[in-house]
Amino acid sequence: MQRTYSEKIDPVILSNVRINSLQRFRVILYANDHAGCRETLKQMGVTLLDELPFIKGYYAEVPAGMITKLAQSDMIDYVAADIDVKTQMYIAKKIAGVSEYHRKGITGRGVGIAILDTGIYPHVDFTRPQNRIRSFVDMVNMRQTVYDDNGHGTFVAGVAAGNGTGSKGKFTGIAPEADLYIVKTMDHNGNGSSSAVLKGMQWVADHAQKDGIRVLSLSLGSTAGMLARDDAMVRGVEELWRRGITVITAAGNDGPGHSTITTPGVSNTVITVGALDDMRTEAYDDDHVADFSSRGPVGRWVKPDLIAPGVDIISTALPHRQMQSDTRKLGYADYTTMSGTSVATPVVSGMTALLLQQNPNWTPDQIKRYFMQNARRLQGDYLSEGRGMAFVR
Repeated sequence: MQRTYSEKIDPVILSNVRINSLQRFRVILYANDHAGCRETLKQMGVTLLDELPFIKGYYAEVPAGMITKLAQSDMIDYVAADIDVKTQMYIAKKIAGVSEYHRKGITGRGVGIAILDTGIYPHVDFTRPQNRIRSFVDMVNMRQTVYDDNGHGTFVAGVAAGNGTGSKGKFTGIAPEADLYIVKTMDHNGNGSSSAVLKGMQWVADHAQKDGIRVLSLSLGSTAGMLARDDAMVRGVEELWRRGITVITAAGNDGPGHSTITTPGVSNTVITVGALDDMRTEAYDDDHVADFSSRGPVGRWVKPDLIAPGVDIISTALPHRQMQSDTRKLGYADYTTMSGTSVATPVVSGMTALLLQQNPNWTPDQIKRYFMQNARRLQGDYLSEGRGMAFVR
């Protein structure tokens, strides 16, 4: 059934247009005919800021008075808002099955993990004995030099793929020999926009096949304010999934209330990860879902899909950062602790790299099926833990 023009406009934009009729809005336009749309949009007075061909979209600036006209056009499928996005920060070394993989020499070698976050500091855990930061792209400040002006991205990368060089092997990530492809989409405060994240996804789409990027780790999110089919970030992650990239995304830190999953974690396609609190013990009987971890459902879908350790995890930090007492006592510099679903997400991203080293022909659907079939159930609450704790056999 064909949608009316008002159904083709993000409700956030629609309400703001009515209030600010003279304003110009930055939007994501989904085009039915991407190739033939560009010149027509320019002639209409639309300022094209960037192209997003992987989702047949444009990042554009549009006068308020033109938004309705665009929605009435057959060439436009939807007008989405450029929404605010935040890092989802709020492994425990005991990650079920991972240590056994390492003993077998399965360390993520040859598998590329793309991380869209605040950047990365060239910590020794990534650069020695060889530099595994294969690419760095800055969508925020357009700088060429590798950097992280927040620390979140460096921490996340360490959880996924730090090799423990700076701690003499004490704080090792899940896939310590995986390659890292870093796209800075978040600023020094850990904030960003859906347009920057989409530009980062476009870069991944353009380089995945050539560079061997098989995993995308997204420790970020935004309040889901529209149907998933109209959500720009959902469209982006699902297109990358179709192209063979396994996307792991944070559930969000808005728990324990229900229906609090953030976008793009609301996608039914990708792997959405909540946070487990393992109480820093080897036993399973005290493990539970962290209170802050967002819960489902998302419409009629169960979310999150999985949970992974995400409370008081130790990983790589910026230099001279104030150390937590547990790391300071051990005498290791440039490590710190964090909690959040953004910490749990790279745990599963690293696990995915291990599975892909062992099974290089697996598709994203096969990876997800494996996790769902092998997860360890905790309390049986599907809306908080999904299938349970991520586990590799």
